[in-house]
Amino acid sequence: MSDKCICTSLRQAAQASTALYDRVLAPSGLKVTMFRLLRQIEANPDATISELAELVGLDRSTLGRNLKVLERQGLLVLPTCADARARSVVLTPAGCAALVKAVPLWTQAQSEMKASLGKGLDNLLGTLERVIELDTKSKGTSP
Repeated sequence: MSDKCICTSLRQAAQASTALYDRVLAPSGLKVTMFRLLRQIEANPDATISELAELVGLDRSTLGRNLKVLERQGLLVLPTCADARARSVVLTPAGCAALVKAVPLWTQAQSEMKASLGKGLDNLLGTLERVIELDTKSKGTSP
């Protein structure tokens, strides 16, 4: 049995995969963290910030800071409503255009990762899902 730190290995793998996606996405002007938020906003156009936070697995305040960066870049707007807790997030035309440019690049990065991981990909994804479930169980919530 190995004494190698599982957490360290997972973090290093996450950093390496993020670097690959960021490199491939660079021509779009987006990093993978930005891309994933924009994709979730596109897929859930009526989601509030709280709902979006749950979808992407971030606490509301962290998501709010990330959304402000995207708002400053003109990729989305955070319209003001009567209840600030129920604010929605709306992609701008620039945000939609950034996604149109980024999706084929993301697909390329996906292909590179799949080719690199080979036949072990399904096992790896299953293992990562179990790791995510550990966190979900420790918080007492359902996935």
